[in-house]
Amino acid sequence: MGLLRVLLVEDSEDDAALTLRQLKKGGYEPSHKRVDTPDTMRAALEARDWDIILSDFSMPEFSGPAALALLRSTEIDLPFIVISGAMGEQTAVDLMKAGAHDYIMKDNLVRLIPAIERELREAEVRRARRRAEADLRLSAKVFESSVEGVMITDHEAHILRVNKAFTEITGYTEAEVIGQKPNILASGRHGADFYRGMWQSITDHGYWQGEIWNRRKSGEVFPEWLTISTVNDDGGQVTHLIGGFTDLSQQKQAEDRIQHLMYYDALTDLPNRTLYQDRCKRAMLRARRVGKRVAYLHLDVDRFGTINDTLGHQAGDSLLQQVGQRLSGSVRQQDLVARFVGDEFGITMVDLDHETDVSGMVQLLIGAFAEPFRVKEQEIFLVPSVGVSLFPGDATEYNELARFADTALHSAKRDGGASFQFYRKSMHADASDRLTMESALRRALERNEFQLYYQPQLSLATGKIIGVEALIRWKAKEGEMVLPGKFIPVLEETGLIVPVGAWIMRQACGDHADWAKRGYGQIPIAVNLSARQFRDENLVDMIRKILQESGTDPRMIELEITESCVMENPEVALNILKECHGMGMRIAIDDFGTGYSSLSYLKKFPLDVLKIDQSFVADVIKSEDDAAIIDTIIAMGHRLNLSVIAEGVETEEQADFLREHGCDNAQGFFYDRPMPSDQLISRFDSVS
Repeated sequence: MGLLRVLLVEDSEDDAALTLRQLKKGGYEPSHKRVDTPDTMRAALEARDWDIILSDFSMPEFSGPAALALLRSTEIDLPFIVISGAMGEQTAVDLMKAGAHDYIMKDNLVRLIPAIERELREAEVRRARRRAEADLRLSAKVFESSVEGVMITDHEAHILRVNKAFTEITGYTEAEVIGQKPNILASGRHGADFYRGMWQSITDHGYWQGEIWNRRKSGEVFPEWLTISTVNDDGGQVTHLIGGFTDLSQQKQAEDRIQHLMYYDALTDLPNRTLYQDRCKRAMLRARRVGKRVAYLHLDVDRFGTINDTLGHQAGDSLLQQVGQRLSGSVRQQDLVARFVGDEFGITMVDLDHETDVSGMVQLLIGAFAEPFRVKEQEIFLVPSVGVSLFPGDATEYNELARFADTALHSAKRDGGASFQFYRKSMHADASDRLTMESALRRALERNEFQLYYQPQLSLATGKIIGVEALIRWKAKEGEMVLPGKFIPVLEETGLIVPVGAWIMRQACGDHADWAKRGYGQIPIAVNLSARQFRDENLVDMIRKILQESGTDPRMIELEITESCVMENPEVALNILKECHGMGMRIAIDDFGTGYSSLSYLKKFPLDVLKIDQSFVADVIKSEDDAAIIDTIIAMGHRLNLSVIAEGVETEEQADFLREHGCDNAQGFFYDRPMPSDQLISRFDSVS
């Protein structure tokens, strides 16, 4: 990071030494001076230029607030960070209001380096802004060609000039606004306090920026990001105001789309499991009050995984959309259809007088599959299985109702498809099947029947392989490959994912050691972690032990977790990820945009990579919404200094779009299908 000129306002030499040690640990070479009185600080400020001021809060002859006031009495613009051993919340708030840029507790100096880096960047932004103000009077060409709307006013805020983008965004011609004040655009959404605060900032600092709602000439209200700067003469008097704004309408639509995805499925736009659960519980409460019944239907499309693997994910997604449409068209207006995951759908039938009403309705749902589906000019016949549980006859609680419908579904699937089953207490066969699968999986682990396949990840800029993702496969004793979608849920349900996950980590490290012997030791491996593994208190110890035993460089391992996984217990997830990140491993959020994580949580996690879910990539060429969402995710990832990778890339058009919009890396069938380690080595050889 290089030289850092630090003015330390600190009476304790020991504390100053600790701070300097932390700076060196963070990669800086501090050149410093320690002061502890107003006079020595004033002299130090006059004697040389500094990059930053780090101040203690309380000292015998001085204080942090006094040092801040002294700095602000000068014309020197320096980041000012308070380092305190003990400080109340209100005191911290008062300091920030007074102009301090951050505060750090002495027992948490790990925050110091990131805070310094941030404030140095922001100080550079402020310096750049001042340089820009001097250049504005010579920027007529830029003014006219800017894609941002720009208006220039006199010191009394009368509009003097606007650019082409201003007229395009607002709908007003230049002649219509010259001589007017900017409030010609006022939407009425902001009160007097908002505008007072804006003008106070302009008066005090010569600058304001923020989001504001304005009104076009057509009457349409729209959001914009507005920046206002003053232009001063040599005497410091304001001569002009310059306002630049960007229309945020599309960004807002993308944000609304992400909010929508918290409760609706991205592919089918049906309610997701979260919304379905809420609506079903409400229906149960209403049915209890009025003496009605509710039916919970769990529908699964048989052998959909095989169809998906044969025709590709795009075809599979198209089929799922068609299934959702047919189901929605086969129920009453008051009923609810939702997509849970994959090829599983939930249907709630409400306001039922008799349990016998359900059979005819379920037959209508199954009948919706009678006609073939069309995809890629092919006719595809899909076969559904349906499990039904009833409230209050079978269960009075939602979780039991859902579990019983799932039990009935498995019974219906054993009947050969295109059938439905009502839950019966005598249904134990499903449990028997799960036990059989569990036993087979335990034997598979003992007999080493699992295999690791790897899908390369490529740089969109260079086309080079920058990593691989490890994917488990199961080749049963009989030689049949069992689809991951069939056995991974059983691994999760039974807890076998914990030992199998350890096997995956150990095998990945072993394969990496083999690659290293062949000269490919710098290819990192991404390993998926499941929600069940996150509930295992020994997860971190397991990973650490395997890394030590195998001699694998932790920097060559990337851990992939889903949004829903970390949000199941954010605090536990945060601690686990911090430990793993501290070892040197990279952390990636998988399937980003499909979960329900709060963006405020996102910045807390020690992340390195965002993975754009394939559901957005699939339709990015024809869906403006998906394109806007991908743009938003890429921009947000880069703003957070994260690498962004897209998964499920299957066409050249998708790859070109991602490259042109700044996505860093990609993986998918367009580049490579998952392959065993020996084939991967051949792939390495072919591009080396």
